[in-house]
Amino acid sequence: MDERLRTFAIRSGFLFVISLVLVAGFWYHREFYQIGFTNLLLIGGLVTFLVIWAARLAMTGELPRGRPSGELALSVDEADRLLKRIAHLVVRPSESLVVPPVGGVVRATYETGPEVTRLVIEDARRAFLSEVTDEDARGAGFRSAADLLDAGRTRWRWRPSDVVTLLRVRPTEGSR
Repeated sequence: MDERLRTFAIRSGFLFVISLVLVAGFWYHREFYQIGFTNLLLIGGLVTFLVIWAARLAMTGELPRGRPSGELALSVDEADRLLKRIAHLVVRPSESLVVPPVGGVVRATYETGPEVTRLVIEDARRAFLSEVTDEDARGAGFRSAADLLDAGRTRWRWRPSDVVTLLRVRPTEGSR
């Protein structure tokens, strides 16, 4: 079973047990609840569970698929371009990069550590750096592929024969 799914099931089960305990407490008010203990426990437990679950989602601001499945370290410039919606692509060396699943959410952090935002991965593809087009470079916030290559040479010592991963991303709703 997927680790995220297992964690979600355990947490949801725990919330359901709490809901049952809360509803069992209402049993002391049986003169107000004439529907029977079993019905009260099951129906009231389910309703209380849904209320607690909705409250949890409201407090965290995340839908179930909104939990981050990884991290992506960004430079200050990259984060700024993404937050201002100037860029929608992140280009990374493919070597030792754990590519998050398409449709998944990653925690975008500054290279120094603090979280910037959360990003939804809309698409991921690999290409030789020499095959990256000017359009791809503009999507990453650069004027041309040559500018992207120059920036990569400084940061990662890129060569045109290197394989890079192009991640098309968008900040999640409610991002700064």
